[in-house]
Amino acid sequence: MTDAQFAALAQLLRLRPGPAQDAARLVMVQGLPTADAARQVGMDYRAASYSVKRVLAGLELVNVVAG
Repeated sequence: MTDAQFAALAQLLRLRPGPAQDAARLVMVQGLPTADAARQVGMDYRAASYSVKRVLAGLELVNVVAG
């Protein structure tokens, strides 16, 4: 996923700017493992994992709509 695609998806999902969005971006765009992304942005692994799962669920819905 590109940074522009992530930004569009984050807007659709109404992700608030902050560590959770930053962690999800690191995982989705840069391919970092969730644990590393969580550590890099200074948040709990579980919270980062939840954010990534939310983005993945949103991406699945976008794919359903796009066909």
